[in-house]
Amino acid sequence: MGNNNKKKLEEKFPVTFPGNVGSWVNGVLGWHIHGATPGLYTLDIEHVPEEVVLAHNDPESPISIASEYRRSLCPHKCPTCFNEENIVYSKERRIMTLADTFKMIDDAIRIAKLEGHDFRSVKFLGPGELLMNPQLFEVVERYARRGIRLNIFTKGALLGSDELAQKVYGMTAKALVEKLAGFDHVGLLLSFQSFDEKLQDSLVTSRGDDGAVLGLQGYSRIREKALKNLFASRFYENGRTNRVCAINAPIIPENVEESFDIYRFFVERGTPVVMTPSMVSGKGCQQVRKQEQLAEKDWHEKLVELYARIYAFNVRKGIQTEEQIGEEGIASYVGAEPCNQVATGLYVRADGTVQMCPGRFDKTTIFGNVLEKSLKSIWDASPNKARGKKDPQCLVNNLCPAKDGIVFPSDFYERVMERYKGLVGT
Repeated sequence: MGNNNKKKLEEKFPVTFPGNVGSWVNGVLGWHIHGATPGLYTLDIEHVPEEVVLAHNDPESPISIASEYRRSLCPHKCPTCFNEENIVYSKERRIMTLADTFKMIDDAIRIAKLEGHDFRSVKFLGPGELLMNPQLFEVVERYARRGIRLNIFTKGALLGSDELAQKVYGMTAKALVEKLAGFDHVGLLLSFQSFDEKLQDSLVTSRGDDGAVLGLQGYSRIREKALKNLFASRFYENGRTNRVCAINAPIIPENVEESFDIYRFFVERGTPVVMTPSMVSGKGCQQVRKQEQLAEKDWHEKLVELYARIYAFNVRKGIQTEEQIGEEGIASYVGAEPCNQVATGLYVRADGTVQMCPGRFDKTTIFGNVLEKSLKSIWDASPNKARGKKDPQCLVNNLCPAKDGIVFPSDFYERVMERYKGLVGT
């Protein structure tokens, strides 16, 4: 079934990027901080609809983020959701209002100015879908006024479902895509985990105690319509974009065999791709524990082979040179521009908690809370800032401090490089 759906999508959406053409890079604008010197350039952030925030913060109201999650914040029930940390969204914790959040953003802008550079970008990570937030365009415009790029992680349901888009915005999904495309500082990080519709649908739904499927039904068909709307939109120019990125995450045993084909499919249609195994946070911790029960050698070998094949493909396709790969090193987000966020940014949760990054949530990766201490004091004392000052290579590629030695074996990057060199014959 997966191969049939892959063939259908390949026929429906022809190749637009043959490779070795122009200056296209496998990276979405604002994801990687280019030319960074030590400092704060980016934040991962969360926005909760104001109505939900006010009710959550009201001790007399029974409403909380937890009670509203499926109704107001997210139509999905992903079994590996890295964002669902119950402690962060408990009723006992105050959630930041829109004003609180943008005060923190303005603090970040001032920190960057003091450091002698611009504050450049944010990524929206949750809770749930920013595209379900009726304040979406107010948020978009506030970032535009500040000259900050906004990249939005999304499963894309509202970009393909007229019913959902009408419910929230009173417009079709295609019209919503076009309106978003009109803001040149907005990028979309679109989830795509499998060609197999049955597998893909299972990755965005869960089953209740009674066996009933929880979450949006028929997601794969909706996602296909979202792709159609996106490929035909102003997000793309001459069949290429750096404003939409396909996110195959997490790579898991069920989709690792098709992940190279997912990568190739999107690159050949001029779309950057980011892929990585499970986060060590939220429900992703369950996925990590599940994989630990596998024969580790076999699972790690599959990851090494996947990563090496992708880098060899990039060289053949003219997306990267052998010299560039040697200088940058292997990226945790395979084949894409490497991550340097842990050396140039922070993750600020809706309750003000400041983390190293979205990849891990434990006492060693929590640095403070902006509702209790200033963002500057947290940043100045953070291991993230120290990492960028201590090792300039981290400002290019900080690998993945969240997953290295846990999800990735300690010698992973060296093994990928060795296998990649064997494939390209160097």
